[in-house]
Amino acid sequence: MTPRILDEHSLKAREQDIIDSTIALIEKLGVENITMDKVVAAVPYSKGTVYKHFIGKEDLFLAIGNQAMTIMIDLFTRAAQYQGCARERMMLKNISYLIYAILHPSLFKTVQCSKSPNVYGKSSEKRVQEQGLLEGKLLGTIFGIIEDAQDKQQLTLPKHMDIMQVSFNIWAANYGIIELLYSEDNVCGNTPMVVERELFNQNNLIFDGLKWQPLADEKNYQQVLESALKEVFPGELALLKAKGREFKFS
Repeated sequence: MTPRILDEHSLKAREQDIIDSTIALIEKLGVENITMDKVVAAVPYSKGTVYKHFIGKEDLFLAIGNQAMTIMIDLFTRAAQYQGCARERMMLKNISYLIYAILHPSLFKTVQCSKSPNVYGKSSEKRVQEQGLLEGKLLGTIFGIIEDAQDKQQLTLPKHMDIMQVSFNIWAANYGIIELLYSEDNVCGNTPMVVERELFNQNNLIFDGLKWQPLADEKNYQQVLESALKEVFPGELALLKAKGREFKFS
């Protein structure tokens, strides 16, 4: 019997089905407990079929990381296109990262794993190249906001730092706040530290430290941010509300 030949659309749909099933496994078991045998057991495809799409667990993790970056690129691009000053757009972009983490918790956890040298070393060249292109787009949205602030003389980078270093430090601080504080009830232990409020406070600390104009005491950024979120991310806010989450910045 001649095997059925799938068209490109069907192949992509099957690959996405494997990715989605793996994400569900990560939610249930944790990324550290994922094996290819467990993935095969969770999907309606043979082991050989799964390996036609992914050369191994690492290749699958990188595919999940690429999906995560695709989602972030969409959020970051919309934030970057908001009609506000550069500092407002960067703050909106950073809050959109929190939106991503809440709506896609397994992707938030997996994307860092996908960036390890071990994963890159055991993944297909096609997948590695795709990640490089996506990473370039992701950084492009961040660099564009910073460059706009520089062009309008709202921001001068520290003499000992370039745009990549400043971008990395902003991201690392955001990631740390979300990783430390985010939970389903949005509270860290018995301390009522609300993640979005502390992310907002942290952003103002960093941006004021960089002397990024206008400064926090010169503009009501909370009001601006609340309005911008409704304008740029209405669908995402509706999804958050359905999960019982509404942002509180004060």
